Amino acid sequence: MTETGQLPDPDTLRADDLAALAALDRAGRPAGPGETLDAYRARLKQRLDAVAELDRELAERGEVELFGEVTVAEKDRIPDAIIAEAMTVTDQLYGFAIERFPGFFLSRDVGLLWGGCLISDTDHPLAIFLIRGSFRNKERFFIYNRRELLAHELCHSFRQELHDVELEEFFAYQTSPSRLRRYLGNCFIRQRDAFYFMVPALLLLLAQLMQSFWLERMPVWPFWLPALGVPAWLLVRNELSRRSYFRAWRKLASFGVERPAAVLFRLTAAEREAIGRLASEAEFQTYLAGKDEIRWRVIVYRFIEKREENETCGSGCRA
Repeated sequence: MTETGQLPDPDTLRADDLAALAALDRAGRPAGPGETLDAYRARLKQRLDAVAELDRELAERGEVELFGEVTVAEKDRIPDAIIAEAMTVTDQLYGFAIERFPGFFLSRDVGLLWGGCLISDTDHPLAIFLIRGSFRNKERFFIYNRRELLAHELCHSFRQELHDVELEEFFAYQTSPSRLRRYLGNCFIRQRDAFYFMVPALLLLLAQLMQSFWLERMPVWPFWLPALGVPAWLLVRNELSRRSYFRAWRKLASFGVERPAAVLFRLTAAEREAIGRLASEAEFQTYLAGKDEIRWRVIVYRFIEKREENETCGSGCRA
């Protein structure tokens, strides 16, 4: 089976063939913001070529080094049947279902509590995900569920071309059955957020140790300010982002859009903000009239014109 299965050949894509473009979107190969048809075709072909080259090298050599940092092996490839476990989750939430994706089990050089991740490079069309080797034969490890983890990373894969970090983790964590993870997941949206969170806590611990063993009169209270302030800032930022999302969600629902989550999943932060400010359905129709790029035409075709394929929002409505 090819990566695209029965999907349209990129060379045959036409701007007026919305059914073909929608099929690609539903299969997890959407157009990016402002992307022209020629650029979209070229990117799809580059990805197909990159996956075919990976398959060829794995078949010939058994293992390949990717991105200069990780070695993957054919024997560790994640079977399509396991990849497909995530389809129900992503389809219900956001209206896409990926049947095949380059993924590998990884058992060497992994962290004690590491579950998995998506790896990509802005200069390379290939993206892969890696998950802990223990998921090869069981569905759970620590707090991680295999289906949830795969769905989480596939959400990141779908939204790569959006370059939209504000709600990236929010969307991915909606795949979790845990209400707490769905709420807190978007607190850490950049690598430096974890750094900002950990450093004040470590400095507070160090100050308390110094006070206990060497400097009894050293004041510790100044170290509490950043230790409490940074988590508070992360929580406030998370809450503001959530409010922006749900404001846009409620507006789309009031305008008759049956799957607001699927639409917002495909938008940039600026677009979500703009929709949240719309006052009426007439303004929404005017807003749509100015969106002629491929991505928006597919969104309208799939989720706003109410095609037969569209289900109700279902679990995509959950907070």
